[in-house]
Order: sequence, then C-alpha cells, then structure tokens
Amino acid sequence: MAYGPAQDIITSATPRLEGQEVQEYLGPVSSHLVAGTNIFSDIAASFSDLFGGRSKSYRKQLEKINEEVIGQLKEKAANRGANALVGLQIDNDQISGQNKEMFMVTASATAVRVESRSEPSPKREAEKEEPITANEMNVEEKTVRLRRKHENGTLQLSDENWRFLIENRVSDFAGIAQDTVTGSLEASGVTPRQRTHLNNGPDYFLSLSDKKAKEHLYEMTAHDNLEVADWAIGVLEEGNMLDLSQVEALLGEDFYSGQKPALEILTRVDKSYYEQSDIPRLEALKLQIERSFGKRAEVFEVEKSGTFSSGTEKVWQIKEGARNSMDRDYCSETGLDMYGFGKTETKPEEAIQALETKVSALHRRFSSS
Repeated sequence: MAYGPAQDIITSATPRLEGQEVQEYLGPVSSHLVAGTNIFSDIAASFSDLFGGRSKSYRKQLEKINEEVIGQLKEKAANRGANALVGLQIDNDQISGQNKEMFMVTASATAVRVESRSEPSPKREAEKEEPITANEMNVEEKTVRLRRKHENGTLQLSDENWRFLIENRVSDFAGIAQDTVTGSLEASGVTPRQRTHLNNGPDYFLSLSDKKAKEHLYEMTAHDNLEVADWAIGVLEEGNMLDLSQVEALLGEDFYSGQKPALEILTRVDKSYYEQSDIPRLEALKLQIERSFGKRAEVFEVEKSGTFSSGTEKVWQIKEGARNSMDRDYCSETGLDMYGFGKTETKPEEAIQALETKVSALHRRFSSS
C-alpha cells in the first residue's frame, strides 16, 4: 500500500537534494521494462540519421519508456514510505535474437525520506536561478526574430528554419506549423515550398512534448479536408500518441469530422505503453462505438422511371448525393454507403475488432503477471 502519491516523489541522479536533509534511507529500488515492437526493428541503422524523422520518432519512444520505468520506481518508493529517490541510474540495453530487436531498460535508485531544512526566501530563490548559456541565448534570440517575422507577415519557413525549430524543440511555433501544413495540404498541387513543409512537419511535431503535439494534431484530425486529417493521423501513428480522452471527445462530435476520424485513429494509432487501467476505458470506447453508428441514408419511395414502368420503388440518398436503387452498395455521386462510409474508410466493426483484440491482449498480459 502506497504511503503517498507516487507522482510527488522527488527524483535526483545525485546522491543528495539541495535544501533537503535525508532523515531515513529506505534501501535500493529497481525496475525493469522490456520493449519489443516494430518501431525498433531497424533502430541501429536509423540512428545514423541524427535529424531524420525516423530517429526523432525512436528518440520519442525511448523517452516515453524511460518515463515509464521511472514511474515504476516511484511507485515502489511510495510503497516503502519514501518521498524521494536519489542516485537515479538508467541503463538501456539492446537485445537481439531471432531477427528481432528488443530493448531492456533498467532503472535503480535509493529510496529515502527527506525533510526541507528551511523555506527559502524569495531573494534566495532568485539567486538560485540558473544562468543562460551563449548557445541558449542564440536560440532565444533567433526564436524572437522568427516570431517578429511572423507578426510582420514576412516569415518564410525554409528548410533551415524548420531544422532550427525541430532541433531546438521550439514549441511556441506549433500553431504556425499547424496552419502551414494545413494550407499546404489544402492547396491544389504541391510546390517545392509546400513539399518542404510537409516533409518537415512530422519531425517538428515529433520533437515536441506529447501534450503539445496532441493539442494540434488531434485538432487536425477533425478537419473537413481528408488529406489534412490523414496526415495528422499518420504523425500520431508514428509517435504512438493514442489519447483515449481525445478519442472519446471525437466520438461525441460530428459524424464526418469527429466520429469517422476517431475510428481511423483507433485502428492505426497505439499508445507508447498500456496499463491495466486502460482496459475499462477501451471497453467503454467499444460500447460507445456500438451505440453511436447506424444508417445515415434517407430511404423513401419514388415513381418508377421508364416508359413501361409504373408504380413506386424504394431508393436511398445520403449527404445531398444521388438517389440510388436499394441494390446499390455505394452512392454514385458521394461514394458513401448507407452508413456514411467510403469503400476504403475504417468501419465501426473494424474499430470494435481492434479494441476487442487490445482488451484481450491486456487481460492476458496482466492476468499472467
């Protein structure tokens, strides 16, 4: 049983904490996590491209795995009554065998109880502010110059500027990046400049924190332009950024700009890691899908056409499209079926099957642990 919230555990790679005094050493704690997914299958080759999109994605996955293993350490420390971890060490080992690549992450630290020596005064807090290095200052200055150009309407997101934003993870350009990529996808034809935006956009969003990236990418998935929505889902897929809360919200929105993208996300996008608490949420999503989708076409009777025809016949119509005979599966104008889906679009039953598979896999995993 935990003595305190695990998320409140202070963590340090050093043997002591500034301003804190160790009251009790509670012993070492360690945690192990093995990751073996297709995203790591060619990681050795991909890391040679230091700034490529694939290596950005791998780095993001490794960061998430490290966060998970530290989270496990905090849980163990909290169970011992600790409020801090000192001497944190994280080791990443690559395991190869039978044409598969796996990574084992091991984290260890010492669980301790600490107490603050004294409450620092505002003056002392200000004195402890870290100075900014020359390189950091250069980044801040260039960011300011780019921001001014944007405000003046003269900003050109060249390949060089994109690389600057990516390599320095400049998150306050996320809205500009979203608008730039969206405009490029909506344009008829792709110019070299637009191609630059579309090539760099994924790397940029993958360089940001999950929270910031999801804020913009999930908004793009609800765009009425299908190319914009598909582009955003592709980036979410590469970054393993499935957000169950965002999907729940989309399923409660408009059919075409919310519910349909939600189905696509559920069949294509994964989380970096799953927890036992995800099981009831996935089951709730499955139930929500089962209740939310039905026929969207209007069925009505019309006079039969033709010289030798008489009486009436039933036809169906969807989204201001053509009137179709009942034996036609897809509208001749919209390309949609009676349920509002195109031939290649993800159907509710596909998303339900994907959710059932995930739930079964999680039950199997956690029941055997």
